[in-house]
Amino acid sequence: MDQRKRLILKEIVDHYIKAGEAVSSQTLLEKYKLSLSSATIRNEMKDLERLGYLKKSWRSSGRTPTAKGLRFFVDWLLELSELSHRPQHALLEAYGFQRLRLDELFQQTAFLLASLTGHLGFVLAPGLEQTELEAVSLTKLDDHNALAIIITNLGIVESKIIDTSLLSESLAKIARLLNRQLRGRRLGDLRRESERELEGWCDPITQDAFALLKGLLRPQSPQRQLYTEGLPHLLRTVLTWDSALDEVRRLMSLLDDEAHLAEIIRERRAGVGVISALIGEESGLRELERYSLICLDYGYGGALGLLGPTRMDYSRSISTTQYIGNRLRAILSISQQQTRMPAEEVQ
Repeated sequence: MDQRKRLILKEIVDHYIKAGEAVSSQTLLEKYKLSLSSATIRNEMKDLERLGYLKKSWRSSGRTPTAKGLRFFVDWLLELSELSHRPQHALLEAYGFQRLRLDELFQQTAFLLASLTGHLGFVLAPGLEQTELEAVSLTKLDDHNALAIIITNLGIVESKIIDTSLLSESLAKIARLLNRQLRGRRLGDLRRESERELEGWCDPITQDAFALLKGLLRPQSPQRQLYTEGLPHLLRTVLTWDSALDEVRRLMSLLDDEAHLAEIIRERRAGVGVISALIGEESGLRELERYSLICLDYGYGGALGLLGPTRMDYSRSISTTQYIGNRLRAILSISQQQTRMPAEEVQ
């Protein structure tokens, strides 16, 4: 695409996002002061329509961007957009430097995304299997049960009552063995290793340790929590559309099915620190054909981003998501350092 078409397409998308209406050649001349004739602009718009970047509006003589046109605009913004100093300062003040509980941190992050963009903000919490083992604690409860607690490098705590007749002294030895040998290993890797058969030469304590580890790390099916904020923002947009009631029903069904939405988000991850955008019909999903999904992988198997109408302010949405994602990753890194226990404190 030549520079003139690129300029015209950018201006059309920008006006469509801000005004929500079809754009005519006269509008471009009046609003954007292009140094081109109206006839030249019309010809370029026809070419862009033929190339699939624009479509003619049935309500007027103007044109609106297609998903392909929005994709061009978003890809351009992915490289150029940055937040101004003022919003960055506001974010720093909102986050502060105090250490938060992870659930509070993720909910606050979703709230910031929604508040700064006017869309639905979401944070997909890290998967337990993506975190690293920091410490294991085993406490005897009665003759047949013990309390097992796993602390990860992000401070995530997982507890479970395990069925065991081992004595307190044996549990203490097992905890020391696990902490000494497995600290810093990914829980997902440990679970897979615990499922293998042990060789006969292993000593009894090692065999008991692997047996307990296998039970403790057995795959579970609880849904990873998806934190969302800003649904009223999205509903206000939807209620202006034709067939609003049907659209609200589809939207609420999507948000109620947390596992399905989380899977869509996971599939959009493109690598730690990389931001991606799914625009309207690109998803191939009927429930998302009128929405755009901005998603960033912040590491640790988690993701955050925005869900909004295809007519969103992509510049602000992308740059806000990028900045908040970087901040969350930095905060989790600090949390990881604070969680790290001195070697002498680990059993």
